[in-house]
Amino acid sequence: MTPDNKNWHSDVESKMVLETENDITWSVVADVVIVGLGGAGVAAALESIESGNSVLAIDKYESGGATKASGGVIYAGGGTSLQKEAGVKDTAKNMFNYLKLETQNIVSDQTLKDFCKKSASTVDWLINHGVELRSTLWQYKTSYPSPEYFLYHSDNSLVENYKKSAFPAARGHRGYVPEKQGAKATNLGGSIFDPLKASAIKKGLVIHNFTEVRQLITNKKNEVIGLKAYQFNNKNELQEYKNLRKKASKLLALFPPIVPGSKYFFKKAMSLMEKANTLLIKRKEVYIRCNKGIILSAGGFVFNRRMVEYYAPKYKDGYPLGTEGDNGSGIRLGQSVGGIAKNMDRMTAWRFINPPISFAKGMIINTDGKRFINEMVYGATLGVEMTEHHNGSAWMILDKVLVKKSLEDVKKKKALAFQRALAKLNIYFGSKKANSVTKLARLIGVNAKNLEKEILKYNKIARGEILDPFGKTKYETKELNLNNIVAIDISLNAKLFPCPTLSLGGLSVNEKTGSVLNNQNTSISGLYAAGRNAIGVASWSYVSGLSIADCIYSGRRAATSINNKKKI
Repeated sequence: MTPDNKNWHSDVESKMVLETENDITWSVVADVVIVGLGGAGVAAALESIESGNSVLAIDKYESGGATKASGGVIYAGGGTSLQKEAGVKDTAKNMFNYLKLETQNIVSDQTLKDFCKKSASTVDWLINHGVELRSTLWQYKTSYPSPEYFLYHSDNSLVENYKKSAFPAARGHRGYVPEKQGAKATNLGGSIFDPLKASAIKKGLVIHNFTEVRQLITNKKNEVIGLKAYQFNNKNELQEYKNLRKKASKLLALFPPIVPGSKYFFKKAMSLMEKANTLLIKRKEVYIRCNKGIILSAGGFVFNRRMVEYYAPKYKDGYPLGTEGDNGSGIRLGQSVGGIAKNMDRMTAWRFINPPISFAKGMIINTDGKRFINEMVYGATLGVEMTEHHNGSAWMILDKVLVKKSLEDVKKKKALAFQRALAKLNIYFGSKKANSVTKLARLIGVNAKNLEKEILKYNKIARGEILDPFGKTKYETKELNLNNIVAIDISLNAKLFPCPTLSLGGLSVNEKTGSVLNNQNTSISGLYAAGRNAIGVASWSYVSGLSIADCIYSGRRAATSINNKKKI
């Protein structure tokens, strides 16, 4: 796709081709230029600086991206120092055997093996750069542990069907934050990003925040030698822009979509954002020359809703997860010089129902009244199956006993505040109740005969009379009372149960170097991609922490490849 395509949906412009590099006046020159300073960008910056390169990082906003906005989890295994400290047994081969199930050949076996082999040393690298990780282990199934736990199963490894290929090992490594701060699951990624950024700055990283890259610059050989960006020259104008954005962001954080009356505050926030954006016309053009290469690491495209509707329409009703910088600009920059984007229709949808664990002991059905999945699976596995194969619609079937137990499951320190709030909100205000299966089926609009048949079969599984075709054990189920039946809407567009989504597709890259490939499968000289700008380990399915792990891995890979490169 090129900028003249009607579905470009981006401010990124066609490439600028120079006869000679002296045709324009360069504002700044650096060996390596990084576009997007999140997890992948900061890892690339450190790797490049430590090899003696001058590095300039550019970010459209304040840097950190989705990595900093995340729950601060990095997926690591193969015998990390934290795993060993906690008594968790794992090997690189075991980690590979598990991830092979999740990644589904999105990368080669050689790349996946390399990722797993380097995982333990990556944790040591993070620690050496100031990231604090702890080994307090939560050994049970959960979407996110209580604040005092920092090592947990952030995947499907505890699910019976997955155990056939790899023995379970806790690989979710949470960056340390104080317990009070850790009582939420968002905006904790600074525990990983901030120490890396501080280390990079100390070593010489130069950062241009609030600078938007619009265009790549090539020579006549299509070698990428620089870029055009826009930035504020006037400090007062920049400060006004930042203040307006800060006010808008605060409103959006205080009044999320599920809060009554949030529409008013959303409109107010958008009004402030629009006012901030009117200041963008005051920015000036700058031209930045790179001696060795540009690394694109500017995130996915989930916040570019027109791109989502074009590439992945099944997910358009999901709740966008990430930051405003996830607008597809990094991918579009790569495409503007001939880079090929792949897997763009692949997204992840996070339908987390555990905690409370009792929710997962219930039954999940589609709109035809039929069960379609093991309810104990990781939330993204459930969300993607629901979206891809069941029109994004599903109901969770419980009974009054399970509902009561669910409320017990989230009391006090048994769950985080947002997990407790979601459970209560849906039990008290989002549930449908009936004293018969027929009545409940009518209330939720599903086939009554199918629903009753599925419940009777499920009860046999719970009593141990038959095996579950989806692999659930007897102890992971609960017999449902047909006379006190309850349903909760867990669809992609459920009003009281937001389903976060993010994009996984990106630029096709050489898996050994991270260089961006064209449609002849040849590397574009001077251009690299990492993180969610590139196809990588996390580009098929998502488990918590895998995206940040892929960011660190792919960012360092691209930088290592550039390090010995001669000036273009």
